[in-house]
Amino acid sequence: MMQRAVSRIPLELIVWTTGLIYLALIDPHGAVPQFCVYKLAGFSGCPGCGLGSAVSHLLHGELQASWESHPLGGLALAALVLRILQLLRQQFATFKPEKKPV
Repeated sequence: MMQRAVSRIPLELIVWTTGLIYLALIDPHGAVPQFCVYKLAGFSGCPGCGLGSAVSHLLHGELQASWESHPLGGLALAALVLRILQLLRQQFATFKPEKKPV
């Protein structure tokens, strides 16, 4: 029964939760791998660059560093947390344990 419940966890929930845990565990001042498609393609001026660092700084309690990385880091963190909570609510609302016959 537990395996069935785990296999029904939405991939989106796993990705967002894992991403926030990753950002909470890394050192925001250290070398962090770049996942920016714009930078990898050779473009500059990506509007989203610095959001990951900003969220990581926020999760470490560094408000000023977060703002300097990207002013919308707090909004991004709030949006991710709200989406994770929404997915969790959906997951547990649809989860109904099987009743074993007596």
